[in-house]
Amino acid sequence: MRRVDMGKNKLESPPCTRVATKRFHSPNQNPHAIGCAAHPALSSGNIEFAVMQALIETIRKTTPEGFDFEWMGNLVRSIDPGELDLRVCIPSIEGMTDNYARNILLLDPFEVVVLHWPPGVESAIHHHEGFWGYVLCLEGEVENVEYTYDAERRELREGLALRVSAGGVLPEPDGTIHKIVNPSPDKPLVTVHFYAPALDTLDGMVLFDAEKEWLGELNEHATTASFNQDEFGFRRLEKDAFTFIPISEVAGHRTHRIYPLIPKPSPDDILRSISAYYSEQADIYDHLDDGNDKRRAYTGAINAVIAEDLAKQGVEQVVHVACGTGRRAVDIRDASGLDYAMEGVDISASMLTKAKERGIVGRIGHWNDIHMESGAYDAATFLYAFGHIPSEADRRKSLEKMCRILKPGGRFYFDVFNLENPYEWGPEATRVFDHLGLESEGYERGDLFYKRHGGETVTFLHYCTEERMTALVESCGLKVVQVHRIGYVENSGELLEEGATQGNLLLVCEKPEEVGNLSR
Repeated sequence: MRRVDMGKNKLESPPCTRVATKRFHSPNQNPHAIGCAAHPALSSGNIEFAVMQALIETIRKTTPEGFDFEWMGNLVRSIDPGELDLRVCIPSIEGMTDNYARNILLLDPFEVVVLHWPPGVESAIHHHEGFWGYVLCLEGEVENVEYTYDAERRELREGLALRVSAGGVLPEPDGTIHKIVNPSPDKPLVTVHFYAPALDTLDGMVLFDAEKEWLGELNEHATTASFNQDEFGFRRLEKDAFTFIPISEVAGHRTHRIYPLIPKPSPDDILRSISAYYSEQADIYDHLDDGNDKRRAYTGAINAVIAEDLAKQGVEQVVHVACGTGRRAVDIRDASGLDYAMEGVDISASMLTKAKERGIVGRIGHWNDIHMESGAYDAATFLYAFGHIPSEADRRKSLEKMCRILKPGGRFYFDVFNLENPYEWGPEATRVFDHLGLESEGYERGDLFYKRHGGETVTFLHYCTEERMTALVESCGLKVVQVHRIGYVENSGELLEEGATQGNLLLVCEKPEEVGNLSR
């Protein structure tokens, strides 16, 4: 990636210059309706925005005195990029390879600027101190990487990274330290930035160079928010100023990182990503599973609970949903001492090939879409994968189907990641959900996307509470017999006390002898 001189302006029609303003001002506080019904100040009317100037006029006429971060977020999210004709507003990037072009459209009551990014360009790491706003992605994809700086310990830590596609909105609260990247090697990126207050100079802005571990504070003479300028533009410039800690060295993120996608992809896109994610790992998955002590202890404890319960039930036919390579299905059967028939379902053809090699009769596809005979199975498992189901509506369909295919008295075993577990990503998923306003981007609380370090595919996982999952299970016709809390990151493989906040949840469920008609 190539670093950008953030302060260079390349203005096209309509031409503007940067002016000094650090105040909130509205020439007209009366609401005017121009077709942004989602915003409280723009609550009626159906006039489409033909060009960006119409939006600018709307902002001028409707911005209240003393507007805040939430108000601006509602405004930006009410904008439909499909209604905007930006051809006259997007600055040219012809001949540019290491910088982006800017077109400032508005400076009062707040700043609105269109940025056009060539492929592969990124900004400097910079600190938003004393100003805040939002970024609307119009074309292409934005990668945003956040950082935290501990001045006392002199450490710059890499934090949350996320991807915003066309129509998505990125919040930038006051205090944000981040960089913006166009991750595409061959496609440009167009973004619209909304900032308050508008900046009269770059005085006081702090920049970080993670690679060189330099820190710079700009002064009023700075011409660009970049290290690529004369030292006359810096109040201070410190070399070897801090230690940079990449995300792969941060506790809780050593093998994977949370990576939100904005807006939330469609269920079909999520399922495709899950298939690709596990197909990527099919040849090494068993090694990854067995080579991680914590994961091995966790899955081993679950296998033991299920095997013991199956032995008591005396089952003859078991289906393993999301069976993967089939290794766990075989281990559970061996531990039970029984010789029941096994079937498997998996979304990854590569994983299912491994399962078939272990003697499992396999079907490829998403569980919700595969036809299964009603009342055919004594037991079923859905292990280490129920959280991959894209939405609560789809989780409900999965549970209703599970109830249908089990015999009366049949058992269903599945584990879920606990939203309240302080040693897992659940609390972080909640923080990110609130921090980024993800409900407005199609997310449900507990949703997150993540990827392996070094991996290309981003995939999905849902965290939930025991109360919410128990209620969902029982609303689908199954009875929860027992909920085990099993340690994963901490107290790995231990069956924890009832009521503990840590550990993941293993639910043992049963189909009652009489259950309502679930004909799916």
